[in-house]
Amino acid sequence: MSRLLQAFALGVSFALAADDVTLEIAKGSLTNDDECFEGDEQCALNALQLRQTELDVPEEVPEDDAADDGRIGLGPDPNSTELGSGYHQSVPDGYLAARCSHRSYCIMGRPAPYMVVAGHSDSIGMESINGGNVGYYDSMMNAAWSRCGSSSCVIITNPKGFRTQSRFHIHYRYQSGHGKSLKAKMEHKVCHGGGWQHGGFPCGGKAKFFSGHVAPMSAAMGAGGIHGAGVSVWPQACGGGGAIVLVTYHCSIEHSIANIPPH
Repeated sequence: MSRLLQAFALGVSFALAADDVTLEIAKGSLTNDDECFEGDEQCALNALQLRQTELDVPEEVPEDDAADDGRIGLGPDPNSTELGSGYHQSVPDGYLAARCSHRSYCIMGRPAPYMVVAGHSDSIGMESINGGNVGYYDSMMNAAWSRCGSSSCVIITNPKGFRTQSRFHIHYRYQSGHGKSLKAKMEHKVCHGGGWQHGGFPCGGKAKFFSGHVAPMSAAMGAGGIHGAGVSVWPQACGGGGAIVLVTYHCSIEHSIANIPPH
C-alpha cells in the first residue's frame, strides 16, 4: 500500500510540474502581449485558451492590435510627419496572411474586432484593385460598414507604402476629435455640391457624398486612379442620408482621424 501511495504522489508531482511548464510556456509566449503582465498567471492561461479558440473559428479571428501600427514609411519618431525608412514594425510582414487564407475574409482585432482582412493570397493592397475584382473589395468594405455604420464611425484603408502588411485589410474605428472635425469640413463642401470636391482635405484628398449605401471601392474609382491612394468611408453623413467617400493620396490619415487604443 505504501508503494502505491508513493507512486500516486509521484504521479501528482509530475502532473503539477507539467501544468507549471505549460503555464510558463503560455506566459513566455505572451511576454509582448498587451493583455497580460508578468506574474498574472490566470491572464496568461486565459489568453492561451483564447488563442486556441481563435484557431478554431473559421471567420471571426481576433488578433493583436499590433497587426498594423500605421507607422510604415515614417521616421523613427512615431509622432513625426517626416517620411523616411527608419520605421518601427510591430509584427513581421505576413502576419495577417498567415492567419487568414482560403476564405473570403476574416474579422480580426483585440480587445474588440476592428479589422477586415482579405483571405485571398493575391489581395496585397489598394494596388490590387481593378475593374474586374472591385466587387470583392466592395464586399469587404460592406463587411466593415455592417460592423461600424454609425455617424461616429470611419472605415479606412491605407495606401501602398503606408502599411505594415502585404495583405489587404480595412480598419473600422470610431472617429477621433480631428476625425469629427474633418467630417464636418467635408459635409460643408459636399452635402450640397455635386461631384468630387477638393481643396483643404488631407493628403490632396477628394471627397464626394453618395446617397444611400454606396459600393465604396467602386465609388472611389470614380475619383481617378486609386493604386496609390487610401480610401475612407464616413457613414451617416449629411444628416444621415448617405456616406462620404474620401480618397487620399500617398500618405496615411488613419492615426489622425480615428480613435486607436494605445498598444
